[in-house]
Order: sequence, then C-alpha cells, then structure tokens
Amino acid sequence: MPDLAGTVLDGKYELIRLLGEGGMGAVYEARHRLIGRRLAVKFLHPHYVTSEEVVTRFQREAQAAAAIGHEHIIDVTDMGQTPEGAPYLVMEYLDGLDVRDLLAQAGSLSIEQASHIMVQALSALQSAHDAGIIHRDLKPENIYLIEKPDRKDYVKLLDFGISKFKAF
Repeated sequence: MPDLAGTVLDGKYELIRLLGEGGMGAVYEARHRLIGRRLAVKFLHPHYVTSEEVVTRFQREAQAAAAIGHEHIIDVTDMGQTPEGAPYLVMEYLDGLDVRDLLAQAGSLSIEQASHIMVQALSALQSAHDAGIIHRDLKPENIYLIEKPDRKDYVKLLDFGISKFKAF
C-alpha cells in the first residue's frame, strides 16, 4: 500500500502518518480539518477491494461498533471510499498500547490488573452479545488500553471485522 500521509479524504480528513499495518489494511493518524479533532482512519488494502466478502466484513466492523455503542468499544464515526475505490473507516484516535504489547513489556500482570482489564473487555462483549453481535476475534492485540484522567488501563475493544450478527 502506498504511503497516504498528506492525503485529504472527502475534503475533511487529513492523513498525518501511518500508525500500523496488518494483513487486511493500514491505519493512519488523521486530523479533521474543520474541527481539528485527532482521529484514526483504517483502510482496506487495495488488493482486497475486489473481494465483495472482504469489503462486506470491513463495513461490518463499522456497523457493529455503531450498533453496540459501548464505552469500551472503539467509536467508529464515519466510513467512506477513496477516489480509487478503497473503503475506509474513521475512528476515535487511541493513544496507548494493546494487551499483547503490555504483556511483552511487563512479562505478566497482577491478578488485580488482569481482572480490571478483563472486566471491562467482558462488559463490552456482553453489550455486543446483547445487541446480537459476536466478536469472534478476541485476542490480546484487540484489547487496547488507554489512559483517562482518573482511569488507568481503560479498555477499548477493537476489530469487529469478522464479527457475526445473530438473527433474532
């Protein structure tokens, strides 16, 4: 995927820098040009754009997060498509680290810290299940920790791309 830093999407999202890249896509730090808010924009890799199944899964990530609306699930605020046809999601910007990286740094967690993190993650999953959505990809790298003024290790659950919507 070419470097998109400096690109402006839909006249409002200015891409600042690449934050990370995975098998399915890339995530950039962005700034909303009108209100100045810091955001993250996730793109699907160009070679997946022709796969209807993959594009649908990518769009499902935004739909799932929006349908649940839980404080411990990343907030997806918009979605769109580049002029080249690559879909993207606009999400809240998270400054922190995922549980995989925390474990790599710390080696292990205390029972108190691990339970604090898991209670939040399980609360998000319960809310998803109540909305009829099954995450299906819960792993340490999809549990992201940020700092809030009076709340250490505040959880944000990520990546609902392979979630399943239950029929009621």
